[in-house]
Amino acid sequence: MMYSLSHNSKESIRSKTGKTLKDITIENIMKGKISADDIKISKEALKKQGDIAKKHGRQQMQQNFNRASELTEVPDELILEIYDKLRPYRATKQELLEMARTLKNQYGAIDCGKMIEESALVYEKRGILKT
Repeated sequence: MMYSLSHNSKESIRSKTGKTLKDITIENIMKGKISADDIKISKEALKKQGDIAKKHGRQQMQQNFNRASELTEVPDELILEIYDKLRPYRATKQELLEMARTLKNQYGAIDCGKMIEESALVYEKRGILKT
């Protein structure tokens, strides 16, 4: 069974802006003390959850959490653009490789960048790139 940070390490979990789970209440939301950014998960929380997954023999899940932690630094608009471009026939190989470079060089999202590079090669083999 997976170890849940929200149940077992509640005090140590902080949002991207530093709010604790204790701070994020309906009352604080209604008072305007909590913004959308306050409920975004932090890079550290995702890495901790990945470490727990690894400890339980779930290597793939750890890799997923690590990639997700990289994306906490990437603007939402860019994530949505990448998501759209990763659909079949939506991007050229060059566009995908450029997105991978941007993720790696501008945001330090090395694993996410590698995954998009691999996707570009697979899309090329399958003939599902934009022409």
